[in-house]
Amino acid sequence: MKYGRDEIEWEELRAAARRCLIELAEDQVITDYSSLNRRLVDDTGFAPFDFNLDRDRAAIGALLGEISRESYADCGVMLSVLVTHRGGTDEGAGFYRLATDLGALPARPSPAQKDTFMSDQVMRSWDLYRRR
Repeated sequence: MKYGRDEIEWEELRAAARRCLIELAEDQVITDYSSLNRRLVDDTGFAPFDFNLDRDRAAIGALLGEISRESYADCGVMLSVLVTHRGGTDEGAGFYRLATDLGALPARPSPAQKDTFMSDQVMRSWDLYRRR
């Protein structure tokens, strides 16, 4: 079990989240965690993540992290860049830690390096998946 979800549920959530992120990239938009959460409920029928619980906040981060590890290895794009905090335009600390782990950012990136990386990742995801 991962974060209270069995393996089948976790994999279905991961697949649904990946499809959603690709659709966002195709449409050249970003979303927030709450909107993604609602979409996952609609697409899978599974219980929503409860962001009041540490476990569920960690779970959505882990889910997006798995997707980004895979997409970065495949095409150099961290698809989770398309999910931000509601009302914000920046990524969470986990996004930048993962970018560092992947070697995409230095160990202690400056705010400017983070901004440049985030903007580049958004544009690259949009370019890669743009509806033609």
